[in-house]
Amino acid sequence: MRNWWKGLAVLLAGATGGYFMAGTDLGRVLEERQAEALGSLASRYVAEQVRPQLDASAAVKTVAGLNLIEVEVDRFQGNILRATGVANTYLVQTPAGNLLFDTGLSTQAAQHKRLLQKAAPGPVTHIVLSHSHADHIGGAKFWRAEFPNAQIIAHAKFRAGQQYLKALQPHFWSRNRLLYPFMPEEPPESGFAAYGGLTPDVEVADGTVHRFILGGVAFEALPAPGAEGEDNLVLWLPQQRALFSGDFFGPLFPMLPNLFTLRGEKFRDPVAYVASLDRLIALRPQMVLPSHFDPVVGEERLVADMQAMRDATAYVHDQTVAGMNAGKSLWALMREIELPPELALSQGHGKLSWNVRGIWEHYSTWFHFESTTELYPTQVRDLYPELATLSGGAGPLIAKAWQRLDQGQPEAALHFIEIALAGEPQNEAALQARLDALRQLLQRAVAEGGNHSETGWLKSRIQATEQALGAEA
Repeated sequence: MRNWWKGLAVLLAGATGGYFMAGTDLGRVLEERQAEALGSLASRYVAEQVRPQLDASAAVKTVAGLNLIEVEVDRFQGNILRATGVANTYLVQTPAGNLLFDTGLSTQAAQHKRLLQKAAPGPVTHIVLSHSHADHIGGAKFWRAEFPNAQIIAHAKFRAGQQYLKALQPHFWSRNRLLYPFMPEEPPESGFAAYGGLTPDVEVADGTVHRFILGGVAFEALPAPGAEGEDNLVLWLPQQRALFSGDFFGPLFPMLPNLFTLRGEKFRDPVAYVASLDRLIALRPQMVLPSHFDPVVGEERLVADMQAMRDATAYVHDQTVAGMNAGKSLWALMREIELPPELALSQGHGKLSWNVRGIWEHYSTWFHFESTTELYPTQVRDLYPELATLSGGAGPLIAKAWQRLDQGQPEAALHFIEIALAGEPQNEAALQARLDALRQLLQRAVAEGGNHSETGWLKSRIQATEQALGAEA
């Protein structure tokens, strides 16, 4: 199946690479239809891989379930249209032209474009991008090819964010493939599917507002740095009290913010996020239109949920700082800090203990003042093979691991198992113990709310262990 994906990536690059060479409207439309057909194949393949892993009753209530959302168009407040999918593309219709907010994934962008233009004909004059992640800017090149004068509006740090993600694309891609194994082996480097290359015409700096009127509709582009990065931008329609939020609230609104990402990326600043939440709470929106899943309606509910997110973020931050000042270790704080019941938000995307560590290391770096060995590249893991020998081989270590597993301590068990496997990498008993530990951790993670990054990592390690056991058999 990987070869199938690789072939598709080549076809996509070739199909969309000729797009710019066509030079005619007919050629552009033909290239769009080809890209749409190939993108639809990719979407169907991904859905087939994801579906068996999800509970059917809650399939689209998880981040992975986004891949099961069909591409179609619906309408809100009369002039707001949405093309659905993994990520939403919004179109605001006005008598003087149409505005886009976010442009979805490149594999779904051509279909988004065709359906939106059928439902709302007319020129696109503005494209507002919420931030530099690929699932939000993937269709911008499609739209700009037909509307080269459309004004791209983004955060002042958008270009830096895009450059950073492009420079580290191979690093992040390999990590993402562990969490999303249906991804192609390598990122496309040409055509519309290739990441990056966008230059905003208007860049909105923190602390400012970019206001404009189009066809009698007032728009305000507001910087909102925080839980999705430094280059967050939201769009506010004051006359309709509609807030286009991008990923500002995360995909599982309301939720604990994702200050730390398992795949990598820079730490997200909780203090900036709290300030941004205060700014958006003051708007008192009647509708929030996120770039994943469905819009949420109702001023009272929205304000209450935003206040809960603000208070939960501030609580985790303040408790971490207080613990640091009290001389507590990072590990103690990761174990001890819990949200009070009234702030017990979903951790399906952001995980509390990981946020604690992110805050600690954001403020005080990776040196914890616990051991001189922290300062040097030789770490205890490098000594595992020798430790395995000193302990009498894998047998005693595996016995200790099973003892911890029986006590419901899979994390401790994994330490013994890793030492054992460092000494005997193919030891079947050690691999079986690792499989049991990982399954315990996955079961617990699901019971605690199913953080997508945590469960994705654990599933990838379970699969690798099962394959190793199969090879041994």
